[in-house]
Amino acid sequence: MLNVKTLKDSKNNTLVAVLIFIGAFLRFYNLNWGAPFYFHPDERNIADLVLRSNLASPTSLLKGTFAYGNFPVILMLLLKSLFLSFFQIFKITDPLAQTTIILRITSASFSVLTLYVIFLCGKFWSKKVALLSLFLATFSTGFIQQAHFGTYDGFMAFCSVTVFYFLLRFIKSKRILFYYLAILFIALGAAAKINLLVLSIFPIAILLSKLKTGKTHFIYVFKNGLFGLILLLCLTALLSPYYLTLDFRNSLAYERGLVAGTAPVFYTQSFYNTTPVIFQLLHILPFLINPLLTIILLPAFSYVLFKTIKARDQSFLLLASCFLLLFLPQAFLFAKWTRYIVPALPFIYLLISISILDLLRHFKKILNINYLVFSILIFSSVAFSLSYFITVFVRPDTRVEASTFAKDNIQANSRILSEPYDLGIMSFNDLSHNIIFFNFYDLETGKNALQNELKTDIEASDYIILPSQRLIRSRSLNKNEFPKGYDFYSSLQNGRLGYLKIYETPCDIFCKITYLNNPVFGFEETATVFDRPTVFIFKKTL
Repeated sequence: MLNVKTLKDSKNNTLVAVLIFIGAFLRFYNLNWGAPFYFHPDERNIADLVLRSNLASPTSLLKGTFAYGNFPVILMLLLKSLFLSFFQIFKITDPLAQTTIILRITSASFSVLTLYVIFLCGKFWSKKVALLSLFLATFSTGFIQQAHFGTYDGFMAFCSVTVFYFLLRFIKSKRILFYYLAILFIALGAAAKINLLVLSIFPIAILLSKLKTGKTHFIYVFKNGLFGLILLLCLTALLSPYYLTLDFRNSLAYERGLVAGTAPVFYTQSFYNTTPVIFQLLHILPFLINPLLTIILLPAFSYVLFKTIKARDQSFLLLASCFLLLFLPQAFLFAKWTRYIVPALPFIYLLISISILDLLRHFKKILNINYLVFSILIFSSVAFSLSYFITVFVRPDTRVEASTFAKDNIQANSRILSEPYDLGIMSFNDLSHNIIFFNFYDLETGKNALQNELKTDIEASDYIILPSQRLIRSRSLNKNEFPKGYDFYSSLQNGRLGYLKIYETPCDIFCKITYLNNPVFGFEETATVFDRPTVFIFKKTL
């Protein structure tokens, strides 16, 4: 006969399985979004790198893109042969499409694995913490979005939380095996993006802390510490040989200029006048984790810090430190892209779960409060994640939807003025051969000739198509930095240029929930411009 504990464990295991199944559905559904254009620029760069690489040619693995490592590229090359039958069945013959789909399947798979590792980490505190953190992560908009991108951020989140899990095991069991497993996953993560090497301070710090107890000999600590660092560096270089090249050092220098704001480029121009941490709290986290959890995060982190100091517990200290190390440096960079916060999400869900359940223990006799709190948490998490899921992956792609409107309402081969550097315009290529691209990004620094060119283009065009809100957002929010751009976009919208807006991507109730009623200005632009940008079409009236 089953006892109460066995029955309870069975129910918990069923709940875990259900949540992971739901998480898998939300992550794997419509992985072919954006076909056949595949609008995400970073994803296309990575796919192109995979296509240019070959395991039979080691020198090809010395190539890279941006400051990314090429371990995921090696992984893609190994996986490619496994998907040949899949592509034959679905008659997918385009190499870019094949590679993009493999990248997305891999991202979704690591996202599902991340759910289970978060659950395992939560069990170090309690089963309730494990279940609540798993639930919050399952319905995480940030995780669902990154699972649909063939980029590295979801993989970095998986490696980060897996390192955390093995370090917790190392703290509790003192078995050196877990120390080396943590080193292994730091190397895997760093071979995708080198900044994850920063996590190496944790296994070394935990190892050194054992000297303080007097139970571990200095030689033992020194030997494992030194060997661990050597192993980490060797594995990272082996898994990402691109790091050994001059091209990588040049890319790293370029990347440093981007994130520091010393190398002005068009895709960082929206970060003027942004305040570190406050910007993330207002314009990134409400999208990634939902507004309610954003409000809870600061008191939750403060509570865990209090518990760390009071209990002097290494597990609490490690949790708080991992969150800070993955969140704060990204918060203070000039370039504050939404994806930079993704590796910190597992720790955010654990922080929130621990603090909420600890607080509710004091009110366990007042059942209504507990039910109310959990009801609000469940409703807000499900409502925001499903609204995003429906808005982006169930509904048609906004660029394709806009191009369909254009084909029905714009005469073929009309003269169209548009902006460069946005792949969304590809969906309009069949509409007209008379698309004029004007570099609005250089309007501020350009001479009078550039302004005269714009005036000529405006007069010569029948329509103006803005394939995303990126330029209109950055210019509207930064009048002092971009006075000419501000004047152009405000004049375009209020009709002073002689154009009337005939189309703007519609925003239904799910869209309004997802983007807090403002898909153009509500969040940092990369939360929307890659998978659900707002498209504008203006028609000349004069």
